[in-house]
Amino acid sequence: MKKKYKINEIASFFKISRQTLIYYDDIGLFKPRFVDGDTSYRYYGEEQFSNLRFILTLKEAGFSLKEIREYTKSRSPKESLDYLEEKRRLLEIKIKKMNESMFKIDRKISEIKNIMKKDDVEPQMIYFESMEAVVISIEKPCDYLKYDKTFSDLIEIREELKIQGDDYFVRISKEEVILGNAMEVNTIGFFIPTPCNHKRCLKIEGGWFASILHKDTWDTIDVSYKKLLGYVEENGYKVIGDSIEIFNEVVVHLGEGEGSITQITFPVKYRKK
Repeated sequence: MKKKYKINEIASFFKISRQTLIYYDDIGLFKPRFVDGDTSYRYYGEEQFSNLRFILTLKEAGFSLKEIREYTKSRSPKESLDYLEEKRRLLEIKIKKMNESMFKIDRKISEIKNIMKKDDVEPQMIYFESMEAVVISIEKPCDYLKYDKTFSDLIEIREELKIQGDDYFVRISKEEVILGNAMEVNTIGFFIPTPCNHKRCLKIEGGWFASILHKDTWDTIDVSYKKLLGYVEENGYKVIGDSIEIFNEVVVHLGEGEGSITQITFPVKYRKK
């Protein structure tokens, strides 16, 4: 005679509650093999283990009890196969979305860790080669709505041109920066590795640039600009062009606001004595 298992034994073995098994019985999802008429005790057979294990597997995969019950009511192997293949397809979509979410979370973790490192935030001189870029102007005065709309348009162009990467830049006139209007963006764009015939392509002239990394919320970027302009003045340089801020699209929450690592640069030359 095959052994019969009490509900508490099944609950303990599968690490689920007794109430869960009772509910599964009530909704017709997983019924006991035998119910004692005198005591109303539920008993399960060992041949039911695989069925319960699969029910729990589907539940862990995110399927509702209603969906699982639909599967258990399959009337033929073909119907069962069709159901499982459809659920597998939906699960693959879910896994893909989860992997994409994991990738985004990992990038934010990396960005925050890099922001927390403060050993590379001093101004310095760097040399840039001339590069081609796709650039879109933003109507003044710049605000978040105009900025987001322009940025969305820029992403569409990037996808159209099949340009990989997530690095972008904005340009701010040196006059606006000196006036303390570091958020008054006039153009936004991205660099391209090869010459481009797109109507929005523009050549960004290379040369020596004064540079500083801003690792804080966006609303404190004026502090980094003042530090960089002070460095330019103290070292005998002169700003000869607009600011170029280089950043990626990873935005993180920094407690008091949103931000990202932004490389602020100014084209400069030595002052004539």
